This record gives sequence, C-alpha cells and structure tokens, in this order.
Amino acid sequence: PPDPVYLPADLEVLGVPEYYQLQRADQDLPANASLHARTETFLLLRHGSAAQPLVQATYPPFSTRQVKWPPPPPPPWGSPGPLAAIPVSLQEVPMESPPGRDGSAAWAIRAVSLESAVSPAEPFARVLFHLQGPDWLPGQWDHPGERDRAGERDHPGELPCVALHAHHRGRVARGTCRLQAPLGVCVVELEIPPRWFSSASPTPRNRRRAAEHPGRPEPPEPAELHYGVVGPGECGRAGGRERGRVGEAPWYLGALELRAAEPARRQEVRLDDKVLLRVPDATLRPGQRFTATLALRHNFTADQLTLRIKAKKGLQVVAARPGSPTTWTAQLERTRGPKHSTAVVTCRRSGDARGSWRAADSAAFLHLDLAVENGTGGLAPARPLTWQVEYPGQDPEAQKDKLVWEIQVSERDVRALVPLV
Repeated sequence: PPDPVYLPADLEVLGVPEYYQLQRADQDLPANASLHARTETFLLLRHGSAAQPLVQATYPPFSTRQVKWPPPPPPPWGSPGPLAAIPVSLQEVPMESPPGRDGSAAWAIRAVSLESAVSPAEPFARVLFHLQGPDWLPGQWDHPGERDRAGERDHPGELPCVALHAHHRGRVARGTCRLQAPLGVCVVELEIPPRWFSSASPTPRNRRRAAEHPGRPEPPEPAELHYGVVGPGECGRAGGRERGRVGEAPWYLGALELRAAEPARRQEVRLDDKVLLRVPDATLRPGQRFTATLALRHNFTADQLTLRIKAKKGLQVVAARPGSPTTWTAQLERTRGPKHSTAVVTCRRSGDARGSWRAADSAAFLHLDLAVENGTGGLAPARPLTWQVEYPGQDPEAQKDKLVWEIQVSERDVRALVPLV
C-alpha cells in the first residue's frame, strides 16, 4: 500500500528537565495519517511544581508554542495505570520527597532493591538510591527556562541522607546512606537481625502446615522495606541495629523474603549412567572454596572407583572426603604443572563393609573440596575442570568419556546492573 500522508511538523517539549518521545509498537496502524493534525506521545519523567510543559510545533517557516498543564498525577503504587507495566526482577519506586522540616528543597529520589530475599548465610538487604533528573547540580538544566530555579536546590555538598527501614512483626531495622556527587548515588547495606530468621514463634497457620506436612521447609516470611529522607544528624546512626522507635519512612519500597534456610544453588550432570556430579551454580571469587559432590545410582555395585580431575591454573583440589567414612575410604594424590594441576581420588570399599552397603543408602558418595587461588584475577573468568571416572565393570566406551565443567570466577561480587537515567 502507498505510504500514508501526514503533516510533516516537528513537535518538541520545552520547559521540563527530562522527557522522552514515545513511538507506537503497532507500526501497521499509522498514528498520523492526516494533513490537518499531528499526534505525538511524550513521557515526562518528572516536573517541578512551577514547571509547565511548553509544546512547540515547527513547520518551516511557521512556528507556534502552547502551554500545556502538567498531566494528572499517576495512580497510587500498585493500582492499574493508563499504560500496562512489564514486571522486572528489580523493584523500582520513584518518589519526589516533600520539603524537609528544615526548609530543604524537594528531591526526586529513586530506590532500587538489589535483593528479593535474604537468609542467615546472606543476611544483607541492599538498596541503591539515586537522584533523578539532570537539574540537581547547579547549571545542569536542559532548558534555559529552568535556570531561574537555581535557588530551589541545595548545594551538591548538602545532598540528602536516605534511611531504609525493614519492618517485621513489629520490629524495625534501620540503615542510612548519604547520596554522593557526581552521580547522586549511595547504597544502604542493611543487615537483617539473626532472630528475624528464627522459627521459634511460628504463626498458627505455619504450625498447622508443619503438622500436615512434616519435613517440608517452612515458607519464607515477608518483611517490608520503607525509605525516607532524614536530617543530617540522623545519617549513619544505628545503622543495621534493631530499634524500638524510629523516625518515619513514608515510602513503601517492596517486600523482602526472609528465608530460614537458603537452598543451595546446584546443577547436576552425569559422568556416566551410574555416577552423578553435583556442582555449585554460582560465580566464585578468588580465595573462595566450594564443594563438589559425587553421587552413585542404585545399580552401582563396584568395590572401587577412581576419579581423575584436571584443573586449569588457578584452581586446585584441596581435600576428598567419603560420604560414608565407615564403609568407604578416599585417597587423594595431587600433581601440579605450569598450566594445569591434576588430582586422582581413589575410593575403596572397606573390607568389613563388602556386600552390606548399597548405593541407595548414601546420596552423597564423595565430597571434593576445591579452591579458587588468590592472585589469579588476571586469568580468564571461565576456568575449566575436566572430570573422568573409572571403576570395574564400567562400560568401556563410557570409560573414555570426559566431562568438562567451567566455573565462573569474578573479582567483584556483581549483584545487579542498575541503569541511571
């Protein structure tokens, strides 16, 4: 079909610090097909109380401007708005703080929760705060009409302090941080108190569920995260401690799961049809140790098993421990070369245990402790480990197979990538 005709005018929004021009996703339905009118959609990220968007239409040599009142405020958080929102893994709550009691100006602060759950092994709730908009530093406005508002902002050396509150069963933990120039960013790392993970006083519903399903882990309990701007004297006080009475944190950020026992993130691969390897599914750091586990299928009947491991430089096998020390022994032999290290683990069934042990009796047959060596940050982030298993009665073809498993090593613990607009 022929291209639709349209009014070739340019529309621009003036007098606001930040906006985006949106395009339709359904390109099959043209938004403009008239020579008498033109429609464009703009997203205003925020506006000050005195700011009135000014729309300028240009069709050379003609030009006109018209003041548009700010759009109505968005609906309350959590209620449906005019546009459908796509959920993301990070919780984001943009808010503009009201003027402080000391007469300080309003700040547009965005909060991003970097964790959705915490556990006793990793009890830190981290929230990144940053200032929105280009006009919180003097002289950084996008439009000349905004320069007369310089008095509405504090000096960048007096950026606000933000407090994060975690609420759980009437208890409150609090942490603070001060936004720092030039990005206007800070992170609160709030340690959740250990007793919040305790199940000493479960709810009646959880007691009933535990009685109906014994052995099943209890569902995680929620804690609520709130935040707000506090005065300079409150910044850095009682960070991470549990407190009875704290100041207000008026803005709700989201829920945080309190998991009493964090399940280990592991992946399981087969070395052959009778031997399984369980390895951690996580990025490791230099100096960190991890454990790999060997498990046997119920049809394994051999009295001896040999495991050969070839590790890239920067990795080494530290120890080998049988899952059932009373019925199996494990002997570790290690050699090191310029580029690789080799470990051979020989497992033998104890003499008095012959015929009395079955593979189904022990889910974990062998534990292998490995370490990422320090001072290896310059090596490749993906480091391979080659595994090969041998035992009497094994399929000759399977005996030749080797499994290569790569672990990811990073010097930094990357929690999340947060875009700063």
